Amino acid sequence: MIDKSKTIIQIQKVIHLVIQKKCLREHAFLEGLFHRLQDLKFRLESGEEMVDYKHNINGALRAYLETDLVGSYEEPLVRELDYWRVC
Repeated sequence: MIDKSKTIIQIQKVIHLVIQKKCLREHAFLEGLFHRLQDLKFRLESGEEMVDYKHNINGALRAYLETDLVGSYEEPLVRELDYWRVC
């Protein structure tokens, strides 16, 4: 089981990458992912029990890869979303 504080740090890292990507280009996928991650982070910081975070961002990597936003499979956002998938 992943530690709650590590999960919050990981969520914040992905939020930061999404913000960077949003600065380059607006896209509905990025906006939706940003809001889902913010909500998840808030719930964890508010003391909720560890929620099934994978369920909350399930499919994010696949959905991101289906957009025209991906520059490379090596870009940081792809790597971080892949981390969620394999954890």
